[in-house]
Amino acid sequence: MVKSILGIIISILLAGGGAAGYKVIRDNGADIFESSVHLVEYVVDGDTLEIENDIRLRLIGVDTPERDQCGFTEARLFLKEMVDGKHIRIEKDISGSDLYDRLLRYVYLPSDDVQDDDVFINEALLRAGHARTLAVAPDNRYRYLFSAAQEEAKRDKKGMWGKCPGLETKEERQADSQPTDTQCTIKGNISEKSFGRTYFVEGCANYNRVKVDIGKGEKYFCTEEEAEEAGFERAGSCSKAL
Repeated sequence: MVKSILGIIISILLAGGGAAGYKVIRDNGADIFESSVHLVEYVVDGDTLEIENDIRLRLIGVDTPERDQCGFTEARLFLKEMVDGKHIRIEKDISGSDLYDRLLRYVYLPSDDVQDDDVFINEALLRAGHARTLAVAPDNRYRYLFSAAQEEAKRDKKGMWGKCPGLETKEERQADSQPTDTQCTIKGNISEKSFGRTYFVEGCANYNRVKVDIGKGEKYFCTEEEAEEAGFERAGSCSKAL
């Protein structure tokens, strides 16, 4: 749907150029769209908005609370106050859109003063404490900038970091839980990188590096049969000879 709408927009822009008495020379349609400013017509939530022609856009590298989570209202209000009804500039990374047909973009609010910097909205959400970093390859152009912005917000307890209890980053959640039974040392791991549910026995190449996050549904098992009955598969790094 997005591609067809973009085609319509590009046709209008090209037709408008002809009507105005000038030519668009060797200008790629995608380039026209990316280099244009776009009117924000609706803010869906803290990291999603709609621009003209009902095109939905998802901000890259950030993740704000869902509707039923602490901090949702504040994140959406922050983004709304920043961009609703205003013209924004967008920047593509590698991916064009996601599985929900939303454009994936970095978003900037252009400054009225040529000497002032544009406001980088993705970063602003993180620095204000209304979002957490969401690093998804291959769209990681600003991962270090985003990480620094998040750390600043956490340190100063801004936004949800000072309001929402139990809020942790992935790294903080993964303080390694220890087995309650010394005979049950098989680690059940739930991957966040599409590797699924795997288990690691002592002696596996990555055993010592694997963290067990009980809050995420990971756990220790006493036997491989028990792990497999729970839906976990033996990790590829574990040799059957062990």
